[in-house]
Amino acid sequence: MKKGIHPEYYANNVTRTDGSTIVIYSSEKKDMVLSSDNLNHSAWTGQRSNAGEKGQRAAEFKSKFAGFNL
Repeated sequence: MKKGIHPEYYANNVTRTDGSTIVIYSSEKKDMVLSSDNLNHSAWTGQRSNAGEKGQRAAEFKSKFAGFNL
């Protein structure tokens, strides 16, 4: 490998939603705090957070467009 052309790598702390911290390495020196990860995202947990809103949204649509005879 050529010397002097590769970027510097820094250890960055990533704070997960449960408060635990992991270390990742990146060429950018920046710590991160996650708002969503595999502990609370529906793709990994299998639970839908908006399951109760589905009927409510349909009722709001019907009341909003009631005069249009849809």
